[in-house]
Amino acid sequence: MTEKSGLMKRTGIGVLWMVIGSGGQTLFQFVLFMILARLLGPTAFGVVGIATAFIDISNLIGRAGLTEVLVQREDISDEELETAFWSSFGFGLLLTAIMFLTAQNLADLFGVAELKSVMQWLAPMSLLFAAGTVYEAKLRRSFGFRALAARNVSATIVSGVVAMAMAFTGFGVFSLVAQRLIYYVWFTAAMIVATRWLPSLRFRPRIAIAQLKGGIAVALSSLLGSGNQRILDLIVGYFVGAEGLGYLRIAWRGIDLLLELSIRPVTTVTLTSLARLQNDRPALIDAYLQLVHMTAAFLYPLFVGAALVAPELLTLMFGAKWQASIPPMQILTQIALFVPLIWYKTNILMAIGRMWEVLLVNLFEFVLSVAVGVVAAQYGVEGAAFGNVIRMLLAAPVILYAVKVWVGVPFGRTLTAVMYPVVATVIMAAVLALLRPYLTPLHPIAILAIMSMVGLAVYAPAILALDQALWRTVRAAIPTRLRRPEPAA
Repeated sequence: MTEKSGLMKRTGIGVLWMVIGSGGQTLFQFVLFMILARLLGPTAFGVVGIATAFIDISNLIGRAGLTEVLVQREDISDEELETAFWSSFGFGLLLTAIMFLTAQNLADLFGVAELKSVMQWLAPMSLLFAAGTVYEAKLRRSFGFRALAARNVSATIVSGVVAMAMAFTGFGVFSLVAQRLIYYVWFTAAMIVATRWLPSLRFRPRIAIAQLKGGIAVALSSLLGSGNQRILDLIVGYFVGAEGLGYLRIAWRGIDLLLELSIRPVTTVTLTSLARLQNDRPALIDAYLQLVHMTAAFLYPLFVGAALVAPELLTLMFGAKWQASIPPMQILTQIALFVPLIWYKTNILMAIGRMWEVLLVNLFEFVLSVAVGVVAAQYGVEGAAFGNVIRMLLAAPVILYAVKVWVGVPFGRTLTAVMYPVVATVIMAAVLALLRPYLTPLHPIAILAIMSMVGLAVYAPAILALDQALWRTVRAAIPTRLRRPEPAA
């Protein structure tokens, strides 16, 4: 077996385990979320949304880009791992103290009294997240995605059961607080057990400085990139209020479900895989375009279908009190067109060591998000949702150009990679749009079932007829032992 084929096999297995783990975790989380949404109101979700936005931003800072730095290194010593651990631990401890001490000021700023206690309870998450940095890196370096998946699921189940019990017994917003806090405690402990590694007290300032120099660009890029949505949550919370943010977060939860099941597991594995191809630029570009291609093939029909059945879907899942979340969700599904084109830009740039270029791209996205978000939030929840679509529309051409210049991915090849999925999805959408009015008298469950079956029956043959290379791409990512043998000639 060649090194390249071996890498593809390990990547395929890694993706499979992350899909299994993410799928199981996401399914349970979503069932839990449905229960909590029926028990709690939009204000509770909005308050926790504001608090977790600050905590998530803190986590991105505390991580200091060290996980990505450690994953990208070909060889690494225990001394380097231990130094990275104590660096991230120190950042986490400092950020926990800052979150706790500024909770009252933030509550006053947003005009939400309950935000103070929620922030103070969630503050230790910054320390827990930072403490797990090296453990996650060790598992990812060894392709330990099965271990990560198993611990994701177990942490989700334990924290979810506690949250449900608290919600049913009247703890209100603090059931959501407990869910997040217990998840991080369990997940961090589980990673420690999985790696069977504990750091000594060794800390080398020289090594720490070198690691932080490499990680600062990643940390800032993560803050400006992954922190984009959290910044938008804060903008919406400030201008629209906790209740409005609660409605928008329910809409985003539907979008997140689709992303978790279709694209995020792949992202976790691809940084490790693309980094292994950093010295083979043609192979790197081909692998990147395959990711774009496959993501579009699976993501486009999911999002379009979700937009068409959003009224039935959200009402069945969360109840009639969340109907105000239906229009925002339908608007947000439009971001699907741009997701495959720009989602992997950080991974491919990091794979070739372009850390500062990642920072520049994410800085552009951050400034754009804030500018569009502030304007869009003036028009309420639906305006804020549409602002997300506008910012991605404006960002996509710039990101495609950046990937072309710094990596060498041709603009035309990227667009070609999504062409067939777009055509097949348009065919599916046209059929479903014509069918939709005739289903109105039926029960919502029947509407969902019929639309799903018809959508699949139309899209699957359409995409296979247009894009015969898709099956070969999927097959190449499937572990050999799981494949069905090719028929004899």
